[in-house]
Amino acid sequence: MYKNRVVDTKRGIYMRSKTILFIFLIVFVVVFSVVLFPVQAEPARQWASDRKVPGYLEDTFTPFLLADQNRTVHAFTSQWIDDGSRRLAVVYRKWSLAGGWTRPIDVLLASSGSATFLGAFLDVSGTIHVIFAQGENRKVDVYYSYARVETADSASAWSTPMLIGPDLSGVNSAAMSGDLLGNLVVIYSGSLDGSGVYAVHSSDAGHDWSAPIQIFTPKTSDLTPYSLRLFSGREKQIQAAWNVVSALGVDEELYFSTYDIESANWAKSMELEKRVDYPEYFGPSFPSIVDNGNEIVIMYNGGNPYTGRPVDYGRPVQRVTVSTNGGLTWSSSITPFPFHVGRSGEHSLSLDGAGRPHALFVQRIETEVNGEYSIVGGIWHSIFENGSWTNPDRFVTTYSPHDVRSIIVQGNVLLVVWREDPGADEQHGIWYSYTILDSPELSLVIPPTPILEPIFSLKVTPTLALIPPDVSTISAIDLDKSPSGIAVNPASSLLVAFFVVILVLIGVILMYQFSSRRNR
Repeated sequence: MYKNRVVDTKRGIYMRSKTILFIFLIVFVVVFSVVLFPVQAEPARQWASDRKVPGYLEDTFTPFLLADQNRTVHAFTSQWIDDGSRRLAVVYRKWSLAGGWTRPIDVLLASSGSATFLGAFLDVSGTIHVIFAQGENRKVDVYYSYARVETADSASAWSTPMLIGPDLSGVNSAAMSGDLLGNLVVIYSGSLDGSGVYAVHSSDAGHDWSAPIQIFTPKTSDLTPYSLRLFSGREKQIQAAWNVVSALGVDEELYFSTYDIESANWAKSMELEKRVDYPEYFGPSFPSIVDNGNEIVIMYNGGNPYTGRPVDYGRPVQRVTVSTNGGLTWSSSITPFPFHVGRSGEHSLSLDGAGRPHALFVQRIETEVNGEYSIVGGIWHSIFENGSWTNPDRFVTTYSPHDVRSIIVQGNVLLVVWREDPGADEQHGIWYSYTILDSPELSLVIPPTPILEPIFSLKVTPTLALIPPDVSTISAIDLDKSPSGIAVNPASSLLVAFFVVILVLIGVILMYQFSSRRNR
């Protein structure tokens, strides 16, 4: 009897030891998983509260954004300055998740008249290339300048502007892009030998530029190209898109073209959509384009071509077309968000670290609640993946947003900027928000030595010179905090090591107790 009791006691101790070890093992696995693989909330629920960008005037247009691979966004726009004569200057500043916004600096000025920002491109060497317009509507010149990212916030660091588009009229839009080998491409609208889209290019990082050529001519003289866009996604090819507007401001057509870098030739422009001749039908406008190497995606605002849908026929909706063969052919345009309606200026496409297009647009959903008209508005965000768009998540802004632009930094930080609806009674400047995406963060890349260092000959108008700006602008730095619950705990390795040590100690103690009782 005594022997059986001893055996049962030993068996009980053994079973309890196994149970305790098993429980601690489960706890360890759970803690390990939580620490290393935290549950990530949907980006829609993790937008930072919108804030006003300090230092911009109330009527400043939404800034143009560029992202380097050093966790920094470079922002450009034109803003009124008062240095004895009221005029526009090209204004530059930076943003990062850790440091917020730097103060705005006037970096490019004209000796007389305004310097109107048109476009920019950041190459892999860390050189920022900028184009801007100078002059009145009937005589406009397009100029080019550059600076290194390290010193771009100093007016003296920018090169003497070079004239690349002389004696134009009606310049209202332009775009700039390039590749990894020092090739730069610029397109701009205007009238030189007639109204159309003109293009220039450089194969040596801006040292020399070709003469302007007309790559598109509207069907009739009363039509004007507008909302020009460029994007370089695949090797040796740059994509372009624009729409055409009538003299009355009616959007009529949407076009696409391709620039082949090796041959320096533009493909014949391809019409992607035309406005239906129907009263109050909204034609295609404000194209946005991205190319991830597999798909070229164009999103634009256009009339709803369907009847019997939540949005009435002809009313403005978001439209999308996709090419999987470099722009040779295109899918039929679709309306991916059939409940959303409205037109609020520019919208944006940007690519994350996994190559997925992210769409940001301003629209509303119209409903009736107890017979009363109601709207659900805001900035909407959707992701294009595996041939379909996610259900848009909504971000509510303090003031009615308009002309939204976005950029993805380091592959996983989505920054969005916008201005208030210009139809509002009062203007409240530029606003922004951001979110952390569930896409991989790209490796940091410190800008290397420039691919080709541009050396400018004095081909510019002698009267155009950089005037040192008054840098006594608002010095406000907005320190941001990352949304909670989405970043991996930086102390993960320490916590894991701690639990491993605790588990080993518990195991040693239990085994020692079991061995001691067994020897008794």
